[in-house]
Amino acid sequence: MDVPGTEEAIPFLRRWVRLLLGDEPELAEAFELIASEYGTNALWHSASGAPGGRIRIEFCVDARRARLTVLDEGPVSEGGRAVPEDVDEHGRGLVLAGAYADQVGYGDSAGGRAAWASIDR
Repeated sequence: MDVPGTEEAIPFLRRWVRLLLGDEPELAEAFELIASEYGTNALWHSASGAPGGRIRIEFCVDARRARLTVLDEGPVSEGGRAVPEDVDEHGRGLVLAGAYADQVGYGDSAGGRAAWASIDR
């Protein structure tokens, strides 16, 4: 799934995950939160949040594991989105994502960075 780097894309990503995992509500709830947090981080901390920016989401599910990866467009360039000033209201999502997932990680990807989380089934 490839979406514009806008705040309106985040609820769309949540609904997409819910649709894919409709038969597994607990797994859907976990991945909705993870997609929301990773997508929001891509908006605030990468060039994906700049005008024309994009966010790519990959979701793979098999009999043993489900894995969600969010790919952003790399470092913020001039004109990128600013992180909200009220940091107390933000920053807990990655901790929650890590609590829901069995494995998490991040690294460089072609043209940007990737953050991923997987849950064993």
